[in-house]
Amino acid sequence: MVGKGACDILSGKMKPQELTLKEKVPPTYQIGRSYEENYQEGPFFKGVFPKREQKPLRDFMGFKVHSCFGVPAGPLLNSKWIALYAKLGFDLLVYKTVRTLPYPAHPAPNCLILNISGQLEEKDFGTTLVAAEPREKGGKTLPVSITNSFGMPSREPAVWQEDAQKAKSFLDPGQVFIISIVGTPQKGKDLAEDYVKGALMAKEAGADMVEINLSCPNVVTGEGSLYSDPGASSAISKKVHQALRGTPLIIKMGYISDTRVLEKVILANAPYVEGVSSINTLPFKVVGPGGSQALPGPGRLQSGVCGAAIRDCGLKQSEKIVEIRRREKLDFSVIGVGGIMTVEDILAYEKAGVNASMSATGAMWDPYLAYKYDQAALQTG
Repeated sequence: MVGKGACDILSGKMKPQELTLKEKVPPTYQIGRSYEENYQEGPFFKGVFPKREQKPLRDFMGFKVHSCFGVPAGPLLNSKWIALYAKLGFDLLVYKTVRTLPYPAHPAPNCLILNISGQLEEKDFGTTLVAAEPREKGGKTLPVSITNSFGMPSREPAVWQEDAQKAKSFLDPGQVFIISIVGTPQKGKDLAEDYVKGALMAKEAGADMVEINLSCPNVVTGEGSLYSDPGASSAISKKVHQALRGTPLIIKMGYISDTRVLEKVILANAPYVEGVSSINTLPFKVVGPGGSQALPGPGRLQSGVCGAAIRDCGLKQSEKIVEIRRREKLDFSVIGVGGIMTVEDILAYEKAGVNASMSATGAMWDPYLAYKYDQAALQTG
């Protein structure tokens, strides 16, 4: 059965209503179901749509937007998901990463709750995390942190291009449609050229901006770790930039502990990009309560961790990128991603100097997060 919210969005039956901000709804993505089930039957939303106050439009990478807040590549699996989050007031909408050829998802489960009580730090890298419902602390339920492992699946281009065009039709003025693409290593073929091909397909499908995903801990074929290589990443961004001919280009990065390496990557890519999105998930080994591999299948002992526990790492890297941009007098937008679960988290990223921010896990667990941010902005003027 298709999620009621998705049906009503597409039919236009659900109308905006006033919210008290006390409304609580289940996550829009059901982690007990497979990726394919969420793709076909989701999003799962039965709440009401909030009324949005008209605000002065802001500038974001050459576009006028209602807010500089949105959803990064990940939760928005297809046009139904884009439609829902556009209606909920998320203004920067990234269509989940696609490829130039069909690519299967990892088997279920794809998402698991993690038992994490605080923030993950660099000293924790290399440790093993446990997939289990977190214990309460001080009588309160701990903020949500999850591990996800999808493998960047993709429909064939003809399918996702048609669906992307439909997705864009659901956006209102003041919202931006971004398509995330990734290259696929193929024997005897240039990976950079596959990125170019995918970027042009995204542009053809109506993307206002194109994001090239250079960071994914859930693949083992190389395309997920390009962000840490200044030469390889900039060779791709240069070719894609030249091919897009004016369509803004964003690179998606993972976390880089070594500030010197981070600076080299930024300096190498800066001439070719209009935006840097940071961070993607943090890679960790994840086991079940009994100590065995939590996610079934080869190459899946390590998976991406996201949600509340990665906020400090995401914030730290955003601050570093903003400082590199200032010191080197560079011209690109910084999109802060990682651990944004509350309005306070959004404001912390803004204080760090980012031009925009996005929430994945937070948006899944709290579909009203953008509305809460809007209300906070109205109250502070």
